[in-house]
Amino acid sequence: MRSWYIEDAGGGCRAFSEVLVLVSEDPCLIYQRLMPLTWNNDITFEEMARLIVVEMMIEAEASHNDYFYVCSGNIFYGLHKWLTENGYNWETTKMDGLAHDVAESAFQKQLLLAGFPAGIKLEERNYRDFYRTVESWIKEDPTRKRFFKDMTVRRKPEQFRYILKGNSSHTRKCAKCQKKISAFSPIVQYRCRENGKKKNRYYHPECSPYKPHKNKLEEAHFLWMGSVVSGVVLPLRKAAPCSVCGLELLPGTRAVHAGNGKKVICGHIECFNYVNKEELNG
Repeated sequence: MRSWYIEDAGGGCRAFSEVLVLVSEDPCLIYQRLMPLTWNNDITFEEMARLIVVEMMIEAEASHNDYFYVCSGNIFYGLHKWLTENGYNWETTKMDGLAHDVAESAFQKQLLLAGFPAGIKLEERNYRDFYRTVESWIKEDPTRKRFFKDMTVRRKPEQFRYILKGNSSHTRKCAKCQKKISAFSPIVQYRCRENGKKKNRYYHPECSPYKPHKNKLEEAHFLWMGSVVSGVVLPLRKAAPCSVCGLELLPGTRAVHAGNGKKVICGHIECFNYVNKEELNG
Protein backbone atom coordinates (compact mmCIF):
# COMPACT_ATOMS: atom_id res chain seq x y z
CA MET A 1 0.00 0.00 0.00
CA ARG A 2 1.22 3.48 -0.87
CA SER A 3 0.23 6.83 0.54
CA TRP A 4 -0.47 9.49 -2.07
CA TYR A 5 -0.74 13.24 -1.56
CA ILE A 6 -2.84 15.35 -3.94
CA GLU A 7 -2.15 19.08 -3.86
CA ASP A 8 -2.57 22.18 -6.03
CA ALA A 9 -0.89 25.56 -6.37
CA GLY A 10 -1.81 28.85 -8.02
CA GLY A 11 -5.55 28.54 -7.60
CA GLY A 12 -5.89 31.98 -6.05
CA CYS A 13 -4.01 33.76 -8.83
CA ARG A 14 -5.94 35.12 -11.81
CA ALA A 15 -3.00 34.31 -14.07
CA PHE A 16 -1.03 31.20 -15.03
CA SER A 17 -2.24 27.63 -14.87
CA GLU A 18 -3.09 25.89 -11.63
CA VAL A 19 -0.60 23.13 -10.83
CA LEU A 20 -1.96 19.73 -9.77
CA VAL A 21 0.36 17.13 -8.25
CA LEU A 22 0.14 13.51 -7.16
CA VAL A 23 3.04 12.61 -4.88
CA SER A 24 4.25 9.57 -2.96
CA GLU A 25 6.96 10.26 -0.39
CA ASP A 26 8.05 6.63 0.10
CA PRO A 27 8.97 5.62 -2.51
CA CYS A 28 9.48 9.09 -3.95
CA LEU A 29 7.16 9.37 -6.96
CA ILE A 30 6.04 12.66 -8.47
CA TYR A 31 3.37 13.30 -11.09
CA GLN A 32 2.29 16.79 -12.05
CA ARG A 33 0.05 18.51 -14.58
CA LEU A 34 -1.03 22.03 -15.47
CA MET A 35 -4.66 23.01 -15.77
CA PRO A 36 -5.34 24.60 -19.18
CA LEU A 37 -5.89 28.36 -19.16
CA THR A 38 -9.23 27.78 -20.92
CA TRP A 39 -11.39 24.94 -22.22
CA ASN A 40 -14.87 24.08 -23.46
CA ASN A 41 -17.18 25.49 -20.81
CA ASP A 42 -19.36 22.37 -20.88
CA ILE A 43 -16.87 21.02 -18.31
CA THR A 44 -16.86 22.59 -14.85
CA PHE A 45 -13.70 23.69 -13.09
CA GLU A 46 -13.95 20.90 -10.51
CA GLU A 47 -14.60 18.29 -13.21
CA MET A 48 -11.57 19.39 -15.22
CA ALA A 49 -9.39 19.06 -12.11
CA ARG A 50 -10.86 15.62 -11.39
CA LEU A 51 -10.14 14.38 -14.92
CA ILE A 52 -6.53 15.52 -14.70
CA VAL A 53 -5.93 13.92 -11.29
CA VAL A 54 -7.52 10.64 -12.37
CA GLU A 55 -5.23 10.67 -15.41
CA MET A 56 -2.23 10.96 -13.07
CA MET A 57 -3.60 8.17 -10.86
CA ILE A 58 -3.82 5.87 -13.87
CA GLU A 59 -0.28 6.75 -14.94
CA ALA A 60 0.98 6.12 -11.39
CA GLU A 61 -0.92 2.81 -11.22
CA ALA A 62 -2.52 3.94 -7.97
CA SER A 63 -5.02 1.41 -6.66
CA HIS A 64 -7.85 0.92 -4.18
CA ASN A 65 -5.28 -0.57 -1.81
CA ASP A 66 -3.55 2.82 -1.56
CA TYR A 67 -4.47 5.71 0.72
CA PHE A 68 -4.99 9.25 -0.55
CA TYR A 69 -4.47 12.50 1.35
CA VAL A 70 -6.21 15.26 -0.58
CA CYS A 71 -6.13 19.03 -0.22
CA SER A 72 -9.51 20.29 0.99
CA GLY A 73 -9.69 23.14 -1.56
CA ASN A 74 -12.76 23.64 -3.75
CA ILE A 75 -10.75 22.72 -6.84
CA PHE A 76 -10.86 19.11 -5.61
CA TYR A 77 -14.54 19.03 -4.64
CA GLY A 78 -15.40 16.86 -7.66
CA LEU A 79 -12.46 14.57 -6.89
CA HIS A 80 -13.58 14.14 -3.27
CA LYS A 81 -16.97 12.96 -4.48
CA TRP A 82 -15.46 10.68 -7.14
CA LEU A 83 -13.06 9.01 -4.69
CA THR A 84 -15.94 8.24 -2.33
CA GLU A 85 -18.25 6.95 -5.07
CA ASN A 86 -15.50 4.69 -6.41
CA GLY A 87 -14.53 3.18 -3.07
CA TYR A 88 -11.11 4.74 -2.51
CA ASN A 89 -9.64 5.25 0.96
CA TRP A 90 -9.00 8.96 1.42
CA GLU A 91 -9.24 11.99 3.67
CA THR A 92 -8.67 15.72 3.40
CA THR A 93 -5.67 17.27 5.08
CA LYS A 94 -3.66 20.47 5.23
CA MET A 95 -0.70 19.98 2.93
CA ASP A 96 2.92 20.36 3.98
CA GLY A 97 6.01 18.52 2.92
CA LEU A 98 6.94 17.23 -0.52
CA ALA A 99 3.58 17.59 -2.30
CA HIS A 100 3.22 21.22 -1.24
CA ASP A 101 6.82 22.04 -2.17
CA VAL A 102 6.53 20.37 -5.59
CA ALA A 103 3.30 22.21 -6.44
CA GLU A 104 4.58 25.63 -5.37
CA SER A 105 7.89 25.10 -7.16
CA ALA A 106 6.11 24.17 -10.39
CA PHE A 107 3.91 27.27 -10.20
CA GLN A 108 6.96 29.48 -9.57
CA LYS A 109 8.67 27.88 -12.58
CA GLN A 110 5.81 29.04 -14.81
CA LEU A 111 6.36 32.60 -13.65
CA LEU A 112 10.10 32.49 -14.28
CA LEU A 113 9.64 31.09 -17.78
CA ALA A 114 7.31 34.00 -18.52
CA GLY A 115 9.96 36.49 -17.40
CA PHE A 116 8.68 37.28 -13.91
CA PRO A 117 11.48 38.67 -11.66
CA ALA A 118 13.28 35.77 -9.98
CA GLY A 119 13.86 37.77 -6.81
CA ILE A 120 10.14 38.06 -6.03
CA LYS A 121 8.92 34.90 -4.33
CA LEU A 122 6.09 33.68 -2.14
CA GLU A 123 6.98 34.26 1.51
CA GLU A 124 5.33 32.67 4.55
CA ARG A 125 2.31 31.61 2.47
CA ASN A 126 1.23 35.22 1.95
CA TYR A 127 -0.60 34.26 -1.22
CA ARG A 128 -2.77 37.37 -1.47
CA ASP A 129 0.09 39.86 -1.73
CA PHE A 130 2.16 37.57 -3.94
CA TYR A 131 -0.65 37.00 -6.43
CA ARG A 132 -1.42 40.72 -6.50
CA THR A 133 2.22 41.36 -7.39
CA VAL A 134 2.03 38.79 -10.21
CA GLU A 135 -1.16 40.34 -11.59
CA SER A 136 0.31 43.86 -11.40
CA TRP A 137 3.38 42.68 -13.31
CA ILE A 138 1.18 41.27 -16.08
CA LYS A 139 -0.76 44.53 -16.40
CA GLU A 140 2.48 46.45 -16.97
CA ASP A 141 2.79 44.96 -20.47
CA PRO A 142 -0.22 44.30 -22.76
CA THR A 143 1.57 41.32 -24.33
CA ARG A 144 1.49 39.54 -20.98
CA LYS A 145 -2.30 39.42 -20.89
CA ARG A 146 -2.09 36.02 -22.56
CA PHE A 147 -1.11 34.61 -19.17
CA PHE A 148 -4.48 35.45 -17.62
CA LYS A 149 -6.82 32.54 -16.92
CA ASP A 150 -10.25 32.30 -18.49
CA MET A 151 -12.31 32.98 -15.37
CA THR A 152 -15.58 32.29 -17.20
CA VAL A 153 -14.97 28.54 -17.35
CA ARG A 154 -13.73 28.59 -13.76
CA ARG A 155 -16.84 30.29 -12.45
CA LYS A 156 -19.21 28.00 -10.60
CA PRO A 157 -22.57 27.33 -12.26
CA GLU A 158 -25.34 29.36 -10.68
CA GLN A 159 -26.83 26.48 -8.69
CA PHE A 160 -23.43 25.62 -7.18
CA ARG A 161 -23.24 28.95 -5.35
CA TYR A 162 -25.96 28.09 -2.83
CA ILE A 163 -24.84 26.74 0.56
CA LEU A 164 -27.09 25.44 3.33
CA LYS A 165 -25.61 26.34 6.71
CA GLY A 166 -26.40 27.62 10.17
CA ASN A 167 -27.03 31.35 10.53
CA SER A 168 -24.78 33.27 12.91
CA SER A 169 -25.95 35.65 15.62
CA HIS A 170 -27.16 38.16 13.01
CA THR A 171 -30.80 38.44 12.01
CA ARG A 172 -31.03 38.58 8.21
CA LYS A 173 -33.70 39.30 5.62
CA CYS A 174 -34.73 36.65 3.10
CA ALA A 175 -34.02 37.83 -0.45
CA LYS A 176 -37.25 36.22 -1.70
CA CYS A 177 -40.00 36.65 0.89
CA GLN A 178 -38.33 39.63 2.65
CA LYS A 179 -39.18 38.12 6.04
CA LYS A 180 -36.75 37.76 8.94
CA ILE A 181 -34.30 34.87 9.13
CA SER A 182 -33.70 34.29 12.82
CA ALA A 183 -30.27 34.00 14.36
CA PHE A 184 -28.97 30.44 14.84
CA SER A 185 -31.45 28.94 12.37
CA PRO A 186 -30.99 27.15 9.01
CA ILE A 187 -30.12 29.55 6.20
CA VAL A 188 -29.14 29.33 2.52
CA GLN A 189 -26.29 31.63 1.50
CA TYR A 190 -25.79 32.66 -2.13
CA ARG A 191 -22.39 34.06 -3.06
CA CYS A 192 -21.98 36.22 -6.15
CA ARG A 193 -20.21 39.23 -7.63
CA GLU A 194 -21.92 42.44 -8.64
CA ASN A 195 -19.89 45.15 -10.38
CA GLY A 196 -16.72 43.35 -9.35
CA LYS A 197 -17.63 43.28 -5.65
CA LYS A 198 -18.42 40.18 -3.62
CA LYS A 199 -22.04 40.02 -2.51
CA ASN A 200 -24.08 37.64 -0.38
CA ARG A 201 -27.79 36.96 -0.47
CA TYR A 202 -29.66 34.94 2.11
CA TYR A 203 -32.79 32.79 1.93
CA HIS A 204 -34.96 30.63 4.12
CA PRO A 205 -34.25 27.04 2.98
CA GLU A 206 -37.78 26.78 1.55
CA CYS A 207 -37.31 30.08 -0.37
CA SER A 208 -34.03 29.16 -2.09
CA PRO A 209 -34.25 29.20 -5.93
CA TYR A 210 -32.04 26.08 -6.05
CA LYS A 211 -31.40 23.12 -3.83
CA PRO A 212 -28.11 24.05 -2.11
CA HIS A 213 -25.10 22.34 -3.67
CA LYS A 214 -23.29 22.14 -0.32
CA ASN A 215 -24.76 21.29 3.05
CA LYS A 216 -22.81 22.60 6.04
CA LEU A 217 -25.85 22.67 8.32
CA GLU A 218 -25.72 20.85 11.64
CA GLU A 219 -28.90 21.38 13.63
CA ALA A 220 -29.36 20.85 17.36
CA HIS A 221 -32.73 20.27 19.07
CA PHE A 222 -32.53 19.95 22.84
CA LEU A 223 -34.42 20.31 26.09
CA TRP A 224 -33.89 23.56 27.95
CA MET A 225 -35.76 24.44 31.15
CA GLY A 226 -38.66 22.16 30.25
CA SER A 227 -39.01 23.29 26.63
CA VAL A 228 -37.55 22.12 23.32
CA VAL A 229 -35.13 24.65 21.82
CA SER A 230 -33.72 24.50 18.28
CA GLY A 231 -30.33 25.83 17.28
CA VAL A 232 -27.26 25.09 15.18
CA VAL A 233 -23.67 23.97 15.68
CA LEU A 234 -21.12 26.64 14.71
CA PRO A 235 -17.45 27.38 15.45
CA LEU A 236 -17.16 29.78 18.37
CA ARG A 237 -15.85 33.22 17.38
CA LYS A 238 -14.65 34.24 20.82
CA ALA A 239 -14.21 32.56 24.18
CA ALA A 240 -17.41 32.07 26.19
CA PRO A 241 -18.60 29.97 29.13
CA CYS A 242 -20.74 26.90 28.44
CA SER A 243 -24.36 27.62 29.38
CA VAL A 244 -24.62 24.13 30.91
CA CYS A 245 -21.38 23.26 32.70
CA GLY A 246 -19.88 26.74 32.99
CA LEU A 247 -16.47 25.73 31.63
CA GLU A 248 -14.85 28.04 29.11
CA LEU A 249 -15.20 27.33 25.40
CA LEU A 250 -12.18 28.38 23.35
CA PRO A 251 -12.43 30.28 20.03
CA GLY A 252 -12.83 27.90 17.09
CA THR A 253 -14.53 25.19 19.16
CA ARG A 254 -17.62 23.74 17.50
CA ALA A 255 -20.44 24.53 19.89
CA VAL A 256 -24.22 24.56 20.10
CA HIS A 257 -25.74 28.01 19.54
CA ALA A 258 -29.40 28.84 20.07
CA GLY A 259 -31.62 31.76 20.97
CA ASN A 260 -34.06 31.58 23.87
CA GLY A 261 -35.92 34.87 23.94
CA LYS A 262 -33.25 37.54 24.31
CA LYS A 263 -30.79 35.08 25.81
CA VAL A 264 -28.15 33.23 23.77
CA ILE A 265 -27.52 29.61 24.72
CA CYS A 266 -24.02 28.40 23.91
CA GLY A 267 -22.27 25.25 25.05
CA HIS A 268 -20.35 22.04 24.52
CA ILE A 269 -22.05 19.69 22.08
CA GLU A 270 -21.93 16.86 24.64
CA CYS A 271 -23.55 18.93 27.41
CA PHE A 272 -27.08 19.02 25.98
CA ASN A 273 -30.00 16.60 26.23
CA TYR A 274 -31.02 16.20 22.59
CA VAL A 275 -34.40 15.53 21.01
CA ASN A 276 -34.68 13.76 17.65
CA LYS A 277 -35.97 15.90 14.81
CA GLU A 278 -38.56 13.21 14.04
CA GLU A 279 -39.90 13.47 17.60
CA LEU A 280 -39.92 17.25 17.29
CA ASN A 281 -42.01 17.13 14.11
CA GLY A 282 -44.29 14.50 15.60
